[in-house]
Amino acid sequence: MPRIQLEAGDDHIERLAHENDPVRAVIELVWNSLDADAHEVHVNLVRNEADGVIGVEVTDDGHGMPPEELTSAFRWVGNSWKRTASQSKGERRPLHGRYGQGRLRAFALGTQVVWETVGHSLDGQRLRSVVRGDAAQRNGFDSSDSTVSEAPTGTRFVASGRDSLDRLSTEKARDRATAAFAPYLIAMPDIEVTYDGARLSPGDNIALDSSYDLAWEHDDAQQQGTLRIIEWNQADERAVHLCDGAGVPVDTLDTAPAADFQYSAYVLWDDMPQHHSEWILARLESTPSVVGVLLREVDRLLEEHFETRRAQRRRQLVEEWKDGNVYPYEGEPSTEEEKVERATFDVVATAIRRHIPSGTKQKKLTLGLLRKSIQERPNDVSALLDQYVGLPSEEREQLDRLLKRTSLSRVIRASSDVTNRLEFLRALELMVFDPETNKLVGERAHLHRILESELWVFGEQFNLMVSERGLAAALDRHMELLGEDRTDKEPVRLIDGKVGRLDLLLSVAATEHDRNRHLVVELKAPRVTAGSKELTQIKNYAKAVAQDPRFASSTTEWDFWLVTGEIDDDVRQEANQDGRERGLVFAPSLPSAPGAKVRVWVRDWGQIIEEARHRLDYFQKSLQHDPSFEDARDYLRRNHGDVIPEGLLGDSGPGDATDSAAS
Repeated sequence: MPRIQLEAGDDHIERLAHENDPVRAVIELVWNSLDADAHEVHVNLVRNEADGVIGVEVTDDGHGMPPEELTSAFRWVGNSWKRTASQSKGERRPLHGRYGQGRLRAFALGTQVVWETVGHSLDGQRLRSVVRGDAAQRNGFDSSDSTVSEAPTGTRFVASGRDSLDRLSTEKARDRATAAFAPYLIAMPDIEVTYDGARLSPGDNIALDSSYDLAWEHDDAQQQGTLRIIEWNQADERAVHLCDGAGVPVDTLDTAPAADFQYSAYVLWDDMPQHHSEWILARLESTPSVVGVLLREVDRLLEEHFETRRAQRRRQLVEEWKDGNVYPYEGEPSTEEEKVERATFDVVATAIRRHIPSGTKQKKLTLGLLRKSIQERPNDVSALLDQYVGLPSEEREQLDRLLKRTSLSRVIRASSDVTNRLEFLRALELMVFDPETNKLVGERAHLHRILESELWVFGEQFNLMVSERGLAAALDRHMELLGEDRTDKEPVRLIDGKVGRLDLLLSVAATEHDRNRHLVVELKAPRVTAGSKELTQIKNYAKAVAQDPRFASSTTEWDFWLVTGEIDDDVRQEANQDGRERGLVFAPSLPSAPGAKVRVWVRDWGQIIEEARHRLDYFQKSLQHDPSFEDARDYLRRNHGDVIPEGLLGDSGPGDATDSAAS
């Protein structure tokens, strides 16, 4: 009976190549070089004119492949000579490749792949051979006749034909390669591997290197190994590698715990190569195999290690905060409740350390806000932390034990928001009160445009509805808020027949107790002293709304603010009348809409700034520092640089010009 030779089809070869993972292909090629006793391996990325990666070249100074080994090396999928060997041929190094699949993964790097290799033949001659492969025929390779060569031994691999290899140039790719070779390169410092022109030096990036003895029992047999955990200073890496006793990876698990750490864990076991790919089933077995028992022990040690590291990190970070005078507690806790609160704060604060601002003032404010939130309004912290920083389940469980409720998302946002608002108030003082500066600030060109994005100064409840539009636009938005369509397109006119133009129309974000609230703000340039003319203007706006039945609504309140830096005596008298609230100058009755309110107020910037600052009173006390005028200028540069006049960013602050003249 004739023997049928089993051959691999193109589709199987394509699956083995893992063509969606070019980084893995590069790592496999480097391992082939190291298995060939190379002392120098260089991975060069080939780029086009647009700096895109279109090819890869890997060169080494290893022993190369002699002609008599080429046929067997490229014919078989599996059956590698390395499977039965434990060490390399020359220097007796630990071997990585044992499954005869590394060369197939080269197709992940190009549709055309070439190996140029120089090795010693059996009779001692140095011979050069070339092997070529094409992705169109993955199950076959073409080899050239070998020729005598004077070149040193080694192999040069070249891949081309793909234009989607940019991921090879990322830091993540370099981190992954560094982690893969870390134990090997640390143990053999004389070996050099360069990646895209830079040497892989895992030792320079190690934050902590820890090792634990592994001991487990299976079928009455005692097994021993080592768990090595390398934590990185800077690396986008978190992985658990299953390795032989020398640290050469055999498999890599698809998930790794401790998402809040950057690390590589290496499970070192002499027999690991005999259990290649068994970990996948071992996770599912009801009766664990030897690999399954091993993985359970590894999980336990990893959990203990990172729990200890979190505690160390918390202590270290808290001490840094104390030394920097930003920690929101003083002394030691005196009651059990205070101990629980302090422990809760430390866990939460250190968990979000990457989201805490680096500046001393903002850091102090953030930590103060977090403390207050934990004390007064806790709510679903662990879920929010998981959303922000990807907390692992074990740390979420710890937080659930410590916390009841907290509003963490607001705390994180408030940290920078409050500081920005304090700085803006200082900037507003600079713009409206400094006699030298307010000459430069115009109403529409500067102040108006800035306030469009700083509406919180008028009250947290308001949203912008209309800016620099006529009363007709205000009517449209009003009707929209009531859920009605305006079929009457007649313009809204003032008493004198003119069409008014509003500076800012604000409305609350939602109906409150079945009532709608609108706020019309009429701005005046800081240098303008408001008198009867300006007051009459805003009263006319209010009268137009009060007298136009289309605005009538018993559930709507209209407030009109004349906002200015100074007012004359006549306006001041109107704004300070017996029996009325301070600033209220006009409140007509509306027979057509009983219950509706239309009011006109005169507000100066001093009042508005003071009220806004009062709303931030707690946060300002937590900050324990008023923003300087330079802080204010810096805020304007960052947030309103396209609006403010250049002269506003000069070095002098309020009073400087006066002080200088007096001296």
